[in-house]
Amino acid sequence: MKTVYRDAILLLMMSLFWAINYPLVKIAVMYENEFYVLFFRILFALILSLILFPRSLILEGSLKTQIKLFTLSMLNIVGFMEFWFIGEMTESASISSIIIYSYPVIVVLLSIFFLGERVKALNFLGIIIGLFGIFLIFSEEIQVHSIEGLLFLILSALSWSFGTIFYKKYLKGIEPVKINTMQFIYALPVTFIFAIISGPIDFSKLNMYFFAVTIYMGTLGTSIAWFIYLILYRKYSVSKISSYLFLVPALSVILSFLILKESLNIFTFIGLGTIMFGIYLSQNSNLNNKMK
Repeated sequence: MKTVYRDAILLLMMSLFWAINYPLVKIAVMYENEFYVLFFRILFALILSLILFPRSLILEGSLKTQIKLFTLSMLNIVGFMEFWFIGEMTESASISSIIIYSYPVIVVLLSIFFLGERVKALNFLGIIIGLFGIFLIFSEEIQVHSIEGLLFLILSALSWSFGTIFYKKYLKGIEPVKINTMQFIYALPVTFIFAIISGPIDFSKLNMYFFAVTIYMGTLGTSIAWFIYLILYRKYSVSKISSYLFLVPALSVILSFLILKESLNIFTFIGLGTIMFGIYLSQNSNLNNKMK
C-alpha cells in the first residue's frame, strides 16, 4: 500500500505542476508570444534535467534508439504543444481545453488496439464522465471560429496520445530519466525554429517576471512533471493513469481563479464534481486491487 500512496502523491504533484502552467502562460505571453515562451520553457527544463541527472545523456546509443527518442520528442513535446498554440491562435482557451483533454479517451482506445490492453467498462465510463466534466466547466464559453484551428487542436491531442502509446510500446528498455532529458534535447532546436518563424524576439520585454514564470514552467512544470509522467506510465497501464489527467484542467480553473481572479460559475462547480466522480468511478476497482 505504501507504493500506492506514493504513486498517488506523485500523480497529484504532476497534475498540480502542470495545472499551474495554465495561469502562468497567460502571464508569460504578456511579455512574449507562446512560441518563445515554449522555447524558454524547454530550455529551462533541459538545464534542470542535466543538473539533476548529468549522466542521463545517451548520445552513445544506437541510431535506431535515437530515432525513437526523436520521434517521442516530436510527439510528446513539439507536436503536442506547437499544434496547441497554433490552434489557440484562432480558438478560445475553453474549446482548446475540451479538445486537448479528450486525450484520456483517445489514448485508452489506442492502448486497446496497439498495446492489447484490456480496459474495464467501468474504467472507460469514468473517463467519459470526466471528459463530460471538462465540457461542463467550459460550456458557457464554447465557440468555434475556424476549422483550421479546430484541426490543429485535434492534432495536438492525437500527438500527445500517440506519444504515450509510442513510449510504452517502443521505449521500455530505456530509463525514464534518460528519455526525459533526450526529449528536451531534441525538442529544443525545433521549438527555437518555430519561435523564430513566429517573429523577432523583443529582448526589452524579457524581464525578471518573464524569466521567473518560464523558469517555473521549465523546471517543476515540465522537467519534473514529465519525469513523473514517464515513471507512472512505465509502471501502470494506460487506463489506470489516464483518468487522473482530468485533474490538470480542473486544478487549472481553480488556480486561475486564485492567481488571475478569473470568475467561477455554477457550471464550474458541477463540472469539478463530475470530474471527481468520473475519476472515482474509473479507479474504484483499481484501488480495490491495489493498482495491480
